[in-house]
Amino acid sequence: MRRRPRAISLVTILATAVAAGCSSSSSGSEPDAGVRSGDASFEASAPADSGPAEASAADAPADAAPPPPSAGSTGAFGIVTVNGKQKMYLPSSTTSAAGNATIAAVDVGVAGNGVNGAAALVKSIDLGGSSGATATGGDSSMIVAASTATSDVWFIDPTTDTVVKHINLDATYGQSSFSSGGGYVTGIAADAATHTAILSVWNGFALVDLATQAITKVIQAPPSENFGYDSLHHFIYAPFYDCTSSAAGDGSAPAACTTAMAPEGGVMPAGLSVIDLSDGTVYTYEDPAASDPTRPLGSEPDSAGVDPVSQIVVVPAENDGYESFLDFSKATFDKAARTVTAPRAVLHTLQYEGVAVEPTTHLVFWEGEDSSEVAVASAPQASTGSQSYVAGTMPNLPGDAGAVFINLGDPHGIAVTASILNGKPVGFVVDSGRQWVARVDLASLAALEPPDASAVLTPAALQAAVTYLDANTNE
Repeated sequence: MRRRPRAISLVTILATAVAAGCSSSSSGSEPDAGVRSGDASFEASAPADSGPAEASAADAPADAAPPPPSAGSTGAFGIVTVNGKQKMYLPSSTTSAAGNATIAAVDVGVAGNGVNGAAALVKSIDLGGSSGATATGGDSSMIVAASTATSDVWFIDPTTDTVVKHINLDATYGQSSFSSGGGYVTGIAADAATHTAILSVWNGFALVDLATQAITKVIQAPPSENFGYDSLHHFIYAPFYDCTSSAAGDGSAPAACTTAMAPEGGVMPAGLSVIDLSDGTVYTYEDPAASDPTRPLGSEPDSAGVDPVSQIVVVPAENDGYESFLDFSKATFDKAARTVTAPRAVLHTLQYEGVAVEPTTHLVFWEGEDSSEVAVASAPQASTGSQSYVAGTMPNLPGDAGAVFINLGDPHGIAVTASILNGKPVGFVVDSGRQWVARVDLASLAALEPPDASAVLTPAALQAAVTYLDANTNE
């Protein structure tokens, strides 16, 4: 559900935050005293009622460099660098010559031609049938694609950009349901250190071994529309609401719907699950000081973005008109009660649903569902109460018609990374027609505060930070 643009206060983001950000480390304490330090492996064993799991990928050599932290969010596409190309795997609206659904491998490292557009399609990947994907994720070894509409899951080799395996979720998988989304799989994140993909499903999270392309475990939790993942500390941050709207084929709701605990001991109707993948413990975030402690992050916490370096988590409150910033570097976990608290700051008036955090500069990037709006802010500043951010309306699309750019809805079409061109932070949004990928220079956007601090940046002002890439035309 979308709201219309409104007058806001835009303040300049400090240059030091854009250039270097801040870096805070984990306390390294046990879960009942704070967030545990990063661990390059976590258990992903098969559930007790399944057969033996296939062998996992071999552990990386002890002297191998750990993978860089990935942006802690999920959306409609994953971005990886393979053989010198930085590629986005975008569920496409086009079909193959055989009439099958496709995924576009898009070169998002193309220099481009600003808002005039540039060809960027590396390959159109035939999915082998009429069923199409709605979300992708993965690492440089394997891409996973899945759908909200069907139980299909595809595995794509990013070196050859071909489908190497296709499976279907079994009959035990139901569908989640939210205000404007839901389905079989609503988001995908990847842990490159453990070669594991995380799929958000109707009753929690399915862990997938990327080496064997097999689901090894399902962690029961309230379903999440758009979750975030900390790849350094191996925590899932999963906002939830409308839990009982999700159901298995027989109509039964997820078991976890009755276990999310509110401060007074009842079921929490809307909140945030924090899942420690080292042992599978599901914690419920609590804030007794919230205006409604049973809904501490709003009535519809729509998504989460995570900075795995600073451990700041951003949770948009759909329809409530604010963004919550939670500092999990200072979190306190109660393992007996399975609850967690963390300092919270609120960024008022900003109300965009899609969010991702670039972990090198700690810049937060937002997009409004089904709108033309984007925004950027500093996570460390906002977590201390700063109301500084810069927002704007996307320039019109290339071509004579000059069509208006409209962001995707659910799953959120947003991602961030460090550009292969120059190492600078960039954000990505995709137009609703799935032809144009917009690469947004986040530092440039942060510097584009207009003279009138009460207005959203115009498309003309924003175009200096935007490059349009054509996902339908071969580069």
